[in-house]
Order: sequence, then structure tokens, then C-alpha cells
Amino acid sequence: MTRNLVLIIIASVLLSIILAVVCHLAFWDILPYSVGEDETVSWLRLLAFLTKAAAWASAEFAGLFTIVLAVHLWKRRSLRHT
Repeated sequence: MTRNLVLIIIASVLLSIILAVVCHLAFWDILPYSVGEDETVSWLRLLAFLTKAAAWASAEFAGLFTIVLAVHLWKRRSLRHT
């Protein structure tokens, strides 16, 4: 279980970094909504938002799984000493 948690944490962190870099490089020119914009820009803004949201969600999962790993290791350590 420990190895699986570590692999999930590493994969989540890597996914978060990759998505953040893609968002930074691919959508650097996306500005907030403006009146009269064409449909292409609104689709790009939506895609940029979804990419950034997925990066943040992946980072949150990595943090949560890190907490789960710490609790798992703490419980395993306390069971050995009893």
C-alpha cells in the first residue's frame, strides 16, 4: 500500500506540473471576458480554465494522498512499538 500511495503522489505531482506548464505556454494570451469577442476566444478561455482546474485538482489530490501516506506510516510505526 505504501508503494502505491507513493506512486499516486508522484503521478499527481507530475500531472499537476505538466498541466500548469501547458496552461502557461499554450494560453498565455487569454484575457478575461470582453464584450463582442468571437466564439474561438471563448472556447480557448474555457479550455484554459479546464486545464488550470485540472492542474489544481491534481495538486490537491497529491496533498491529500500525502496526508493519507503520513497517517498510514504513523499507524504502522505505532503498531510496531506496542
